[in-house]
Amino acid sequence: MVETPIEFSIAVLCYRAEEEIIPFVENLHKIMSLFRFDWELVLVANFWQGSKDQTPEICQQLAQRLPYVRVLAEPKHGGMGWDMRCGLDACRGRYIGVIDGDGQFPVEAIFSCFAKIRSDDFDMVKTYRVERQDGLYRRLISSVYNWLFHLFFPGSKRLRDVNSKPKIMKREAYGKMTLQSNDWFIDAELILNCVNLNLHIYEIPVEFHSLGARKSFVKPGAVVQFLRHMVNYWWRSHSLAKKNK
Repeated sequence: MVETPIEFSIAVLCYRAEEEIIPFVENLHKIMSLFRFDWELVLVANFWQGSKDQTPEICQQLAQRLPYVRVLAEPKHGGMGWDMRCGLDACRGRYIGVIDGDGQFPVEAIFSCFAKIRSDDFDMVKTYRVERQDGLYRRLISSVYNWLFHLFFPGSKRLRDVNSKPKIMKREAYGKMTLQSNDWFIDAELILNCVNLNLHIYEIPVEFHSLGARKSFVKPGAVVQFLRHMVNYWWRSHSLAKKNK
């Protein structure tokens, strides 16, 4: 029997979400069920060895009762970047994407991005945050990070918000990329691959919700980590450019 091609796959990053992932996935699944083509959800529930994180078990329970849902639950060999790469690699759709499962990005943004990339000739469609409810601390980190990113990589200046999700892309576009980051730099690395490959990106405005009582995983040291990665990436790019002259 020939397997029916999957039109759209979306990887949901579920790290340490536990029971909070349930309403997000149920709502996403309910809306995607309106599609008249084949789709899938890939729940990325990777975990650190020895942790008491219940997310893998909760995601498996969701997959058992919701059709078209698959789960990745492997011992972690890296941070958020490793999870994202695992999720995107596992997506089988003609279009593939990724979103955080903490509910800060509305699930409706997935359909706005997907409708745009399916109707127009873009390689990637993503969001940028125009209204944020996540507090001064996160807004400040994001502003500093985007300013530094545009300073180091002027070719990205037309993009408003490097880390915003969902990010949805053509499978062929993702196949051209070389992603190596295992941490928070993965979003930037993905965008830099698009810029270097001259891929066409479109951004859609989105409202960014609060985390509620849950604490952010983005610590102050993340800015230092971002800066170190940007310097290293910039240095490698310029060294390679000099060699190719």
